[in-house]
Amino acid sequence: MRLEVRRIIVFTTSFAAMRDFYRDVLGLTLVEEEDGWADFDAGPIRLAIHAGRGGGNDGGDAGPHKVTFFAADVEAVRAELIARGVAMGKVNRFDQTAICDGHDPDGNRFQISNRG
Repeated sequence: MRLEVRRIIVFTTSFAAMRDFYRDVLGLTLVEEEDGWADFDAGPIRLAIHAGRGGGNDGGDAGPHKVTFFAADVEAVRAELIARGVAMGKVNRFDQTAICDGHDPDGNRFQISNRG
């Protein structure tokens, strides 16, 4: 199993202000925007702004950020992480995108996703 950080998600209750800051002040290129989601080109990774407090797909407590790792086969990586003792949530699908949240030993949320 080899994971690569592909995206950092920052949750916000001020979506428009955050989107405008990263686009207009920091000059990041807005790659995708849809309802409450803005995805920026930040070099080798993406920086995403997500409206809301970040409830997560596993029902756990949310923090202000989430590191997302790319995995072509989310289900297989989830199974391997569970075998290694990591508490993982269920796999959720949105069209072709599969995501699964977990927590590190300090309770920080991370995500496995097949979204590029």
